[in-house]
Amino acid sequence: MAAGVRTRLRAPRPELVLVRLKLTLLRNGLRRSPWQVVALVLGLVWGLAVVAGLGAGLVALRWQPVSVAGPVVVGVGSLAVLGWALLPLVAFGVDETLDPSRFATFAVERRPLVLGLLGAGVLGVPGVATLLLALTTAVTWSRSVPAVLVALVAGVVATLTCVAASRATTTAAAALLRARRTRDVLAVVGGTAAVGLGPALNVLVNRAGGAVEGALDVARSAAVVAGWTPLGLAWAAPADAAQGRWGTAAARLVLAVAVLGLVLLGWAAALRRAEARPDTHVGAADRSGRATLLDRLVRRLPDHPAVAVAQRCLRYWRRDPRYLVSAASLAVLPLLLVVLPLSQGSAVGPWLLGAGPLAAFVAGWSLHNDVAYDHSAFAAHVVTGLRGRDDRAGRAAAAACWQLPVVVVLCLAGTLVDDRADLLPAVLGAAIGCYGAGLGVSSVASALTPYAAPAPGANPFQTPRGAAAATVVAQFVSSAAITVLALPALVPAVVAAFGPTWVGWIALVLALLTAPLWTVLGIRRGGAVLDRRLPEVLAAVSRT
Repeated sequence: MAAGVRTRLRAPRPELVLVRLKLTLLRNGLRRSPWQVVALVLGLVWGLAVVAGLGAGLVALRWQPVSVAGPVVVGVGSLAVLGWALLPLVAFGVDETLDPSRFATFAVERRPLVLGLLGAGVLGVPGVATLLLALTTAVTWSRSVPAVLVALVAGVVATLTCVAASRATTTAAAALLRARRTRDVLAVVGGTAAVGLGPALNVLVNRAGGAVEGALDVARSAAVVAGWTPLGLAWAAPADAAQGRWGTAAARLVLAVAVLGLVLLGWAAALRRAEARPDTHVGAADRSGRATLLDRLVRRLPDHPAVAVAQRCLRYWRRDPRYLVSAASLAVLPLLLVVLPLSQGSAVGPWLLGAGPLAAFVAGWSLHNDVAYDHSAFAAHVVTGLRGRDDRAGRAAAAACWQLPVVVVLCLAGTLVDDRADLLPAVLGAAIGCYGAGLGVSSVASALTPYAAPAPGANPFQTPRGAAAATVVAQFVSSAAITVLALPALVPAVVAAFGPTWVGWIALVLALLTAPLWTVLGIRRGGAVLDRRLPEVLAAVSRT
């Protein structure tokens, strides 16, 4: 009896077990995959760069008046909390190494489960970076020893609130995020917002012009309001302590702790509801049986393995969120080329001349890892003996069915908007040259260096663990190869844009000669590589 009591007393707390489990999984993952080591190193470099840059700014604020440092810290801190809460809904930036659903069959009470997952959530590059920056505010408010203590406590509370908010929002919205249509909308909106954020800021700055003082006044007023909201309570408390307003500082700190408790309660309630109502969307079949015009046209083609691959890929382009995000990028590019010149106060027309060639480059390059989207279904190609050449040709044909018309329309629109119909041959030549080179390079790259991609039904923006470094290398090499192969058409096209326009016809002729050549050579070479590396490709694309 006494031994049993001692055993229970010595049993580790569940919260600490979960934190230790997170560290163990991280260590084992680093041992299993060298790419995960590279990704961790890159993440650490990124985190250190962010901490060093923002930390230097926080240290510099130490010698600024509280009236200046306070709004800056509160404003940036409030945006950080908001980003932690909302960005995972679009970018799925939450590390689900310890998925709460995996503990449903264990007798783990709700409170230790939430606290353990909260502690484990901090153990990542974003969490550690946020904690270090939050603690660095102690230097900003080192006007007195009590202010430093308040800043340290407030920094820990703010960091835990950030992590808890990200978990609470994603858990509460789990059902919506798993619904395919909702995920598609969020992905497109998030991508468009990411593209337009920088130019939008430039527009605001340019429009502000000489009204810098007015903008600063608005920012200060917004920071004062944010300091009494759940987003900025923890960040504003040290500023009050630095000014000697201890009653206000204590009130904000108590409210900040209360906000953290409410967020944790909301997270626990969302976990309870998610376990009581398991998701019914995962694995649901797509009941859409309607055939598009492209489907009907493909069905009229002769029976051939390449035609079958093309027909399946057309369904992917219409239904798969991962393909839809890639397709949406062609719609975002013209928007980018409109917003950028507007933000700089320049004419839009010359920028739109590059819409067609840029879209063609991105469209051809987007297929450089197309085979990875098949995931484990690629095994059907292996067991049926499908030739690599047919696989390459089918994928290229399916993409070209809709991408080429879009590219041609963008080329025509760009020349009409800029009133430069004389440059149409040059623009078309550059676009066709880039697209042909892209299809050829992608046909080889997706067979030679495939890397893990988001699994079917997963977030299109998600990078599988350990694949970040491989993704960057493969994308850089394939982009460089496409650029080199497209040079015969790009060089005369650029000469025509800044010199005699008749050179554009040379670009068009060279593009019509080289684009089919690169495409055919890429399909044949890529098919041969795929036939030779079928087991390796299947193993690479089946990883998640």
